[in-house]
Amino acid sequence: MSCRPSTRPRERLQDNAAGYPSARRCHSCVQYGNAVYICGGYNGWQIFDDIWKLALDTMQWTKLPSTMPEPAYFHAAAITPAGCMYVHGGVVSIEENRRTSSLYRIWLVLPSLMELTWQRVNDLIPNLHKMSQDSLHSIGLPPQLMDRLKQ
Repeated sequence: MSCRPSTRPRERLQDNAAGYPSARRCHSCVQYGNAVYICGGYNGWQIFDDIWKLALDTMQWTKLPSTMPEPAYFHAAAITPAGCMYVHGGVVSIEENRRTSSLYRIWLVLPSLMELTWQRVNDLIPNLHKMSQDSLHSIGLPPQLMDRLKQ
C-alpha cells in the first residue's frame, strides 16, 4: 500500500473565535487519538503560551482555554495513553536566554476517575514504587493500580 498526497489543495479551517495558530517554530507537538496538539513556540520576537488542537478528520483548529504556566519554546512534550500531556523545560526569556527545568502536566481530555486516583496516590506517596505488595494491599491500593507499578 502506498501513500499518495491528495492532488487537491487542503483547506485551512479555523476556529471561529480564535482563528488558527500564529506561525511559530520550536513548539511542541503531541498526538492523541485523532487530534494533534501544539503548545508554546517562538516566532522571532514573541514566546507563546497557547495550546491548540487540530482535529485530523476535519482539519479544524481549536484554541484550548488553558495555557502553559509560562510561555516557552525549545521545550519537550509527551502524552500518556490516558491523555495527559507533560511539558518539560524550554527557553522562557528571549532577552536573558533564560531556560527552565519546570515539569507540568495538562489534561487534554477529561480524565477517568481511575486516572485521577492514580495521579493523587502518586502525589501523596512518592515512594509508592518501593513499597512491598503487602504494604500496597494494606493501604487499599486496587490490583489494577498495583499492576501499573510493575510496568
